[in-house]
Amino acid sequence: MVSLSLTAILLLSVPDAREMQPVEIPPADSAMVHVEERPLLLAQVRIEKRVIIRVPRRRPAPLAPMADFSRETVQKTYREKKMGKCVPMNNILGVQMFSDRYLDLITKDRKRIRALLEDKCQARSFYSGFYVEKTDDGKICTGRDILHSRTGAKCEIDRFRELVPER
Repeated sequence: MVSLSLTAILLLSVPDAREMQPVEIPPADSAMVHVEERPLLLAQVRIEKRVIIRVPRRRPAPLAPMADFSRETVQKTYREKKMGKCVPMNNILGVQMFSDRYLDLITKDRKRIRALLEDKCQARSFYSGFYVEKTDDGKICTGRDILHSRTGAKCEIDRFRELVPER
């Protein structure tokens, strides 16, 4: 779309060859060159850039083999802790589905942030991750940004909660 309109604007800004008059070039020894004044044609070009961030699905850690009883498997339990309304986009490594309307975001600093999706959205739509448009402030915020799944679902986030391991 942008290249089509850019081409159209550039073509419209070029004068028609039939309207142009041949210009005689004076000999090199002539000190004065007469320049014919023509109306100046101006054109405006608008180029828009759109950046999309892809957050891949984060696979759970592989399970220990059934016959290996030498290792203790420790199940971590978490409690939810209130946090702000925004999360920096460049801090998110991946996403895991948690339940019906919850997605767990995994961050670079090994934190888990639980995102509650709006009422009509299902977390299973985001089984393979999501896309989000990059914002000026570089953050994903509740009630503002829309997550796009590869299946076509579009959802807003109602709230974020930080998951803190219980001891």
